[in-house]
Amino acid sequence: MEARKPKLSRWILLIVTAALPLLFVACGASSSGSSGGTQSQNGNVTVMGQDASTEDWAMIGVKVLSVSLTPQGGGTAATVFTASSPAPMINLVQLDQLGDILGSAQVPAGTYTGATLTIGGNPGDVVLTASADPEAGFAGTPGATIPSSQIQIKGTQGTSGSLTVPVNLKFDTALVVTANQNSPLDVEFDLSHPAFIVAHVPVIPGPTTWAVNFRGPMRHHPIRNVAWLVLRHMYGTVTTVGSTSITINKDYPVYPATNPETALQSSQMLTILADSTNGTLVYDMDAKNVTTVIEFFQL
Repeated sequence: MEARKPKLSRWILLIVTAALPLLFVACGASSSGSSGGTQSQNGNVTVMGQDASTEDWAMIGVKVLSVSLTPQGGGTAATVFTASSPAPMINLVQLDQLGDILGSAQVPAGTYTGATLTIGGNPGDVVLTASADPEAGFAGTPGATIPSSQIQIKGTQGTSGSLTVPVNLKFDTALVVTANQNSPLDVEFDLSHPAFIVAHVPVIPGPTTWAVNFRGPMRHHPIRNVAWLVLRHMYGTVTTVGSTSITINKDYPVYPATNPETALQSSQMLTILADSTNGTLVYDMDAKNVTTVIEFFQL
Protein backbone atom coordinates (compact mmCIF):
# COMPACT_ATOMS: atom_id res chain seq x y z
CA MET A 1 0.00 0.00 0.00
CA GLU A 2 1.30 3.45 -0.81
CA ALA A 3 2.00 5.76 2.09
CA ARG A 4 0.16 8.65 0.50
CA LYS A 5 -2.75 9.13 -1.82
CA PRO A 6 -2.79 11.61 -4.71
CA LYS A 7 -3.80 15.09 -3.64
CA LEU A 8 -6.11 16.22 -6.42
CA SER A 9 -9.29 18.18 -5.90
CA ARG A 10 -11.62 18.28 -8.88
CA TRP A 11 -14.36 20.73 -9.70
CA ILE A 12 -16.32 19.18 -12.51
CA LEU A 13 -18.79 20.92 -14.75
CA LEU A 14 -20.56 17.83 -16.00
CA ILE A 15 -23.47 17.16 -18.26
CA VAL A 16 -25.38 14.23 -16.75
CA THR A 17 -27.21 12.03 -19.23
CA ALA A 18 -30.48 10.36 -18.29
CA ALA A 19 -29.33 7.06 -19.79
CA LEU A 20 -26.72 6.47 -17.10
CA PRO A 21 -27.96 4.06 -14.41
CA LEU A 22 -27.76 5.39 -10.84
CA LEU A 23 -27.00 8.93 -12.06
CA PHE A 24 -30.27 10.79 -12.41
CA VAL A 25 -30.09 14.54 -11.94
CA ALA A 26 -31.77 16.93 -14.32
CA CYS A 27 -32.18 20.67 -14.46
CA GLY A 28 -34.77 21.98 -12.01
CA ALA A 29 -37.26 24.59 -13.09
CA SER A 30 -35.69 27.30 -10.94
CA SER A 31 -32.07 26.43 -11.69
CA SER A 32 -29.94 29.46 -12.34
CA GLY A 33 -28.01 30.02 -15.52
CA SER A 34 -30.56 30.34 -18.31
CA SER A 35 -29.40 33.31 -20.30
CA GLY A 36 -31.74 34.01 -23.17
CA GLY A 37 -32.89 31.96 -26.10
CA THR A 38 -35.42 29.18 -26.28
CA GLN A 39 -34.98 25.78 -24.75
CA SER A 40 -34.17 24.26 -28.16
CA GLN A 41 -31.08 26.52 -28.31
CA ASN A 42 -29.75 25.41 -24.92
CA GLY A 43 -27.71 22.55 -23.54
CA ASN A 44 -27.86 21.38 -19.92
CA VAL A 45 -24.90 21.66 -17.55
CA THR A 46 -24.71 20.11 -14.07
CA VAL A 47 -22.02 21.41 -11.71
CA MET A 48 -20.31 18.78 -9.56
CA GLY A 49 -17.33 18.85 -7.19
CA GLN A 50 -14.84 16.04 -6.68
CA ASP A 51 -11.38 15.57 -5.17
CA ALA A 52 -8.89 13.10 -3.75
CA SER A 53 -7.56 12.81 -0.21
CA THR A 54 -4.90 14.89 1.51
CA GLU A 55 -2.71 13.72 4.38
CA ASP A 56 -2.32 17.05 6.16
CA TRP A 57 -5.92 18.30 6.38
CA ALA A 58 -9.13 16.86 7.76
CA MET A 59 -11.05 19.84 6.37
CA ILE A 60 -10.47 22.34 3.60
CA GLY A 61 -13.75 24.23 3.67
CA VAL A 62 -14.56 26.66 0.86
CA LYS A 63 -17.61 28.58 -0.33
CA VAL A 64 -18.15 28.37 -4.07
CA LEU A 65 -20.41 31.30 -4.91
CA SER A 66 -20.81 30.89 -8.66
CA VAL A 67 -19.48 29.20 -11.80
CA SER A 68 -19.74 30.68 -15.28
CA LEU A 69 -18.53 29.73 -18.77
CA THR A 70 -16.65 32.12 -21.06
CA PRO A 71 -17.94 32.15 -24.66
CA GLN A 72 -15.47 32.05 -27.52
CA GLY A 73 -14.93 35.47 -29.04
CA GLY A 74 -16.31 37.31 -26.01
CA GLY A 75 -19.82 38.14 -24.99
CA THR A 76 -21.90 37.52 -21.88
CA ALA A 77 -20.70 34.71 -19.63
CA ALA A 78 -23.14 31.82 -19.14
CA THR A 79 -23.78 31.13 -15.44
CA VAL A 80 -24.08 27.44 -14.61
CA PHE A 81 -24.16 27.66 -10.80
CA THR A 82 -25.13 30.29 -8.23
CA ALA A 83 -25.03 29.43 -4.53
CA SER A 84 -28.06 30.09 -2.35
CA SER A 85 -27.86 32.61 0.49
CA PRO A 86 -26.20 32.03 2.86
CA ALA A 87 -23.69 30.18 0.73
CA PRO A 88 -22.99 26.66 2.04
CA MET A 89 -19.48 25.54 2.86
CA ILE A 90 -18.06 22.53 1.05
CA ASN A 91 -15.38 20.36 2.66
CA LEU A 92 -13.11 19.31 -0.20
CA VAL A 93 -11.52 16.56 1.88
CA GLN A 94 -14.84 14.72 2.29
CA LEU A 95 -15.17 14.37 -1.48
CA ASP A 96 -12.36 11.82 -1.68
CA GLN A 97 -13.06 9.96 -4.96
CA LEU A 98 -16.72 11.08 -4.78
CA GLY A 99 -18.69 13.59 -6.82
CA ASP A 100 -20.99 16.10 -5.14
CA ILE A 101 -23.63 17.69 -7.37
CA LEU A 102 -23.98 21.40 -6.65
CA GLY A 103 -26.56 22.51 -9.17
CA SER A 104 -27.81 22.35 -12.72
CA ALA A 105 -28.57 24.90 -15.43
CA GLN A 106 -29.14 25.35 -19.13
CA VAL A 107 -26.76 27.52 -21.14
CA PRO A 108 -26.93 28.80 -24.72
CA ALA A 109 -25.51 26.42 -27.30
CA GLY A 110 -22.08 27.50 -28.50
CA THR A 111 -18.35 27.23 -27.91
CA TYR A 112 -16.80 28.08 -24.54
CA THR A 113 -13.08 28.54 -24.00
CA GLY A 114 -12.87 28.93 -20.24
CA ALA A 115 -14.64 29.16 -16.90
CA THR A 116 -14.66 31.47 -13.90
CA LEU A 117 -15.21 30.17 -10.37
CA THR A 118 -16.03 32.81 -7.76
CA ILE A 119 -15.02 31.76 -4.24
CA GLY A 120 -15.79 33.50 -0.96
CA GLY A 121 -12.83 35.51 0.33
CA ASN A 122 -14.07 36.88 3.66
CA PRO A 123 -12.64 35.75 7.02
CA GLY A 124 -14.38 32.47 7.79
CA ASP A 125 -15.10 31.65 4.13
CA VAL A 126 -12.13 29.25 4.21
CA VAL A 127 -11.85 26.80 7.11
CA LEU A 128 -8.73 24.69 7.66
CA THR A 129 -8.60 21.83 10.17
CA ALA A 130 -5.45 19.75 10.45
CA SER A 131 -5.68 15.98 10.26
CA ALA A 132 -4.92 13.86 13.31
CA ASP A 133 -1.77 12.48 11.69
CA PRO A 134 -0.27 14.99 9.23
CA GLU A 135 3.00 14.37 7.45
CA ALA A 136 6.32 15.03 9.19
CA GLY A 137 7.25 18.70 9.35
CA PHE A 138 3.65 19.97 9.21
CA ALA A 139 3.60 23.44 10.77
CA GLY A 140 0.18 23.12 12.43
CA THR A 141 -1.12 21.27 15.48
CA PRO A 142 -2.64 17.86 14.65
CA GLY A 143 -6.43 17.96 14.88
CA ALA A 144 -6.59 21.73 15.47
CA THR A 145 -8.67 24.23 13.49
CA ILE A 146 -6.69 27.21 12.24
CA PRO A 147 -8.15 30.53 13.53
CA SER A 148 -9.55 32.63 10.69
CA SER A 149 -7.23 35.47 11.74
CA GLN A 150 -4.29 33.24 10.74
CA ILE A 151 -5.64 32.45 7.25
CA GLN A 152 -4.78 34.82 4.41
CA ILE A 153 -6.91 34.30 1.30
CA LYS A 154 -4.89 35.56 -1.64
CA GLY A 155 -6.29 37.40 -4.66
CA THR A 156 -9.44 38.79 -3.05
CA GLN A 157 -11.48 41.56 -4.64
CA GLY A 158 -14.24 43.81 -3.31
CA THR A 159 -14.87 45.47 0.01
CA SER A 160 -14.75 44.13 3.56
CA GLY A 161 -17.60 41.71 4.15
CA SER A 162 -18.10 41.12 0.41
CA LEU A 163 -14.67 39.83 -0.61
CA THR A 164 -14.47 37.26 -3.39
CA VAL A 165 -11.75 35.45 -5.32
CA PRO A 166 -12.44 35.09 -9.06
CA VAL A 167 -10.49 32.15 -10.48
CA ASN A 168 -10.19 32.13 -14.26
CA LEU A 169 -9.44 28.93 -16.13
CA LYS A 170 -8.54 28.56 -19.79
CA PHE A 171 -9.66 25.23 -21.24
CA ASP A 172 -7.09 22.99 -22.93
CA THR A 173 -9.77 22.16 -25.49
CA ALA A 174 -12.80 24.35 -26.16
CA LEU A 175 -16.12 23.11 -24.77
CA VAL A 176 -18.78 22.87 -27.46
CA VAL A 177 -22.33 22.89 -26.07
CA THR A 178 -24.83 21.55 -28.60
CA ALA A 179 -28.54 22.32 -28.33
CA ASN A 180 -30.48 19.60 -26.47
CA GLN A 181 -27.29 17.60 -25.85
CA ASN A 182 -24.85 17.05 -22.99
CA SER A 183 -21.14 17.97 -22.85
CA PRO A 184 -18.85 17.04 -19.89
CA LEU A 185 -16.11 19.32 -18.56
CA ASP A 186 -13.64 18.39 -15.80
CA VAL A 187 -11.69 21.00 -13.84
CA GLU A 188 -9.11 19.92 -11.23
CA PHE A 189 -7.74 21.58 -8.11
CA ASP A 190 -4.31 20.15 -7.32
CA LEU A 191 -4.17 20.11 -3.50
CA SER A 192 -0.49 19.16 -3.59
CA HIS A 193 0.39 22.28 -5.58
CA PRO A 194 3.15 24.05 -3.60
CA ALA A 195 1.33 27.39 -3.82
CA PHE A 196 -2.13 26.22 -2.75
CA ILE A 197 -1.80 26.27 1.07
CA VAL A 198 1.49 27.66 2.36
CA ALA A 199 2.55 28.00 6.00
CA HIS A 200 4.50 31.15 6.93
CA VAL A 201 6.33 30.48 10.19
CA PRO A 202 7.65 33.72 11.77
CA VAL A 203 11.29 34.01 12.78
CA ILE A 204 10.26 35.60 16.07
CA PRO A 205 7.98 33.23 18.04
CA GLY A 206 4.37 33.84 17.11
CA PRO A 207 1.41 32.24 15.33
CA THR A 208 1.89 30.62 11.94
CA THR A 209 0.04 32.29 9.06
CA TRP A 210 -1.49 30.12 6.32
CA ALA A 211 -1.75 31.62 2.83
CA VAL A 212 -4.43 30.09 0.60
CA ASN A 213 -4.02 30.72 -3.13
CA PHE A 214 -6.81 29.47 -5.41
CA ARG A 215 -5.10 30.72 -8.56
CA GLY A 216 -2.61 28.30 -10.06
CA PRO A 217 -3.61 24.84 -8.79
CA MET A 218 -6.60 24.66 -11.16
CA ARG A 219 -6.39 22.93 -14.54
CA HIS A 220 -8.55 21.50 -17.27
CA HIS A 221 -8.77 17.67 -17.20
CA PRO A 222 -11.13 15.95 -19.65
CA ILE A 223 -13.39 13.16 -18.40
CA ARG A 224 -12.36 9.93 -20.09
CA ASN A 225 -15.18 7.74 -18.83
CA VAL A 226 -18.30 9.07 -17.05
CA ALA A 227 -18.91 5.58 -15.63
CA TRP A 228 -15.89 6.04 -13.35
CA LEU A 229 -17.68 8.80 -11.42
CA VAL A 230 -19.21 7.83 -8.06
CA LEU A 231 -21.75 10.22 -6.54
CA ARG A 232 -21.70 11.25 -2.91
CA HIS A 233 -24.84 10.83 -0.77
CA MET A 234 -27.20 13.71 -1.42
CA TYR A 235 -29.49 15.23 1.19
CA GLY A 236 -32.46 17.48 0.57
CA THR A 237 -36.03 18.42 1.31
CA VAL A 238 -38.54 16.93 -1.13
CA THR A 239 -40.77 19.61 -2.68
CA THR A 240 -42.64 17.73 -5.43
CA VAL A 241 -43.16 14.12 -6.50
CA GLY A 242 -44.07 13.14 -10.05
CA SER A 243 -44.49 9.83 -11.82
CA THR A 244 -40.94 9.84 -13.18
CA SER A 245 -39.14 12.32 -10.93
CA ILE A 246 -38.87 13.95 -7.54
CA THR A 247 -37.68 17.52 -6.91
CA ILE A 248 -35.64 18.47 -3.86
CA ASN A 249 -34.10 21.58 -2.37
CA LYS A 250 -30.60 20.52 -1.47
CA ASP A 251 -29.49 20.52 2.21
CA TYR A 252 -25.87 21.01 3.30
CA PRO A 253 -24.11 20.17 6.58
CA VAL A 254 -23.12 23.10 8.80
CA TYR A 255 -19.37 23.72 9.23
CA PRO A 256 -17.84 23.76 11.74
CA ALA A 257 -20.03 20.91 12.96
CA THR A 258 -22.60 21.67 15.66
CA ASN A 259 -23.91 19.47 18.45
CA PRO A 260 -26.55 18.37 17.73
CA GLU A 261 -25.78 18.39 14.03
CA THR A 262 -27.90 20.74 11.95
CA ALA A 263 -28.48 21.19 8.23
CA LEU A 264 -28.34 24.33 6.12
CA GLN A 265 -31.36 24.39 3.84
CA SER A 266 -30.81 25.95 0.43
CA SER A 267 -32.93 27.09 -2.49
CA GLN A 268 -30.82 25.05 -4.91
CA MET A 269 -33.38 22.87 -6.65
CA LEU A 270 -32.52 19.52 -8.22
CA THR A 271 -34.80 17.13 -10.07
CA ILE A 272 -33.97 13.43 -9.63
CA LEU A 273 -35.19 11.13 -12.39
CA ALA A 274 -36.08 7.46 -12.15
CA ASP A 275 -34.37 5.32 -14.81
CA SER A 276 -37.27 3.65 -16.61
CA THR A 277 -34.87 1.44 -18.60
CA ASN A 278 -32.33 0.17 -16.07
CA GLY A 279 -34.19 0.86 -12.83
CA THR A 280 -33.14 3.02 -9.89
CA LEU A 281 -31.95 1.62 -6.56
CA VAL A 282 -33.82 3.07 -3.56
CA TYR A 283 -32.64 2.38 0.01
CA ASP A 284 -35.14 2.68 2.86
CA MET A 285 -33.07 4.18 5.67
CA ASP A 286 -35.87 3.72 8.23
CA ALA A 287 -36.56 0.08 7.47
CA LYS A 288 -32.82 -0.70 7.25
CA ASN A 289 -31.37 -3.03 4.62
CA VAL A 290 -34.47 -2.72 2.45
CA THR A 291 -33.56 -2.12 -1.18
CA THR A 292 -36.08 -1.55 -3.95
CA VAL A 293 -35.53 -1.19 -7.69
CA ILE A 294 -38.01 1.27 -9.18
CA GLU A 295 -38.71 2.51 -12.70
CA PHE A 296 -41.12 5.26 -11.63
CA PHE A 297 -42.14 7.07 -8.47
CA GLN A 298 -45.40 6.14 -6.77
CA LEU A 299 -47.76 9.10 -6.55
